[in-house]
Amino acid sequence: MKYASWLKSIMLLFLTICFLVSIIPIYMMLIDSVKTGSELARNSWRLPINFTLDNYNRLINYSGGVIMRTYINGLAVAIIYTVITIIISSLAAFAFSKYKFAGSVLIFSFLLATMMIPGEITIPPLYIFFSKIKWLNTYNVQIFPGIANVFCMFMLKQYMDGLPNSLLESARLDGAGHFTVFSRIMFPISSPAVGALAILTFLGKWNDYLWPKTFITNPKIMPIMVILPTLKDKDITWAVPREIMMAGCTIVVIPLIIVFFIFQKYFMSSVVIGAVKE
Repeated sequence: MKYASWLKSIMLLFLTICFLVSIIPIYMMLIDSVKTGSELARNSWRLPINFTLDNYNRLINYSGGVIMRTYINGLAVAIIYTVITIIISSLAAFAFSKYKFAGSVLIFSFLLATMMIPGEITIPPLYIFFSKIKWLNTYNVQIFPGIANVFCMFMLKQYMDGLPNSLLESARLDGAGHFTVFSRIMFPISSPAVGALAILTFLGKWNDYLWPKTFITNPKIMPIMVILPTLKDKDITWAVPREIMMAGCTIVVIPLIIVFFIFQKYFMSSVVIGAVKE
């Protein structure tokens, strides 16, 4: 009993330390975003002495409002990409899970094999390809490449494999077509997995830096993740305005929190799926 108690105490201490380590950057981001530049230089750890929201005002008006333009760009791209990706992935997962057709196993294996290829090595040929079709510096190059997400398709297929085929057979006996079976039965039942993957897909696209940095050079088309690290004070050419950057990081976190709370119910239910078997 004493050994179990000591082990529990050690685990609790370890988790507390992990929590503090993970929360300290967020704490510093929030408090530093409401400090002046001079106070931030002297006092980066403690609470602000002179609370100010001027950093957010400067951020909104930075370079003629380019920050808010890129913020909207990032939101639009991430939302559209997530919706299209989930629709395509769920349709493909439904086909591979509940239909048997010639070459299905081979095609599925080939798709899984593409996950082993690092995305970075495909950027040079893709850059040449997109330049040929005039997609550089467009929203198309930010949204459509990658919407056939093999990871999402694989995870949804694994979930749908566990759903009984009797549901589909009953629907077909009632005269339901393929799309009706998918939209009225399979997709709603798969909502826990869909919700979890929607969070991960949105998070990945919203935080993406390498792809838009490579294919986008026009600031009006860029997402905020690309332009935020390039902030400079027009009056101080040698210094990065850290207080404005902290304000930018704070507003960047807001969509992630909103998306998580929207899909929280589905995400948490997907975590416990399979934990208990009767």
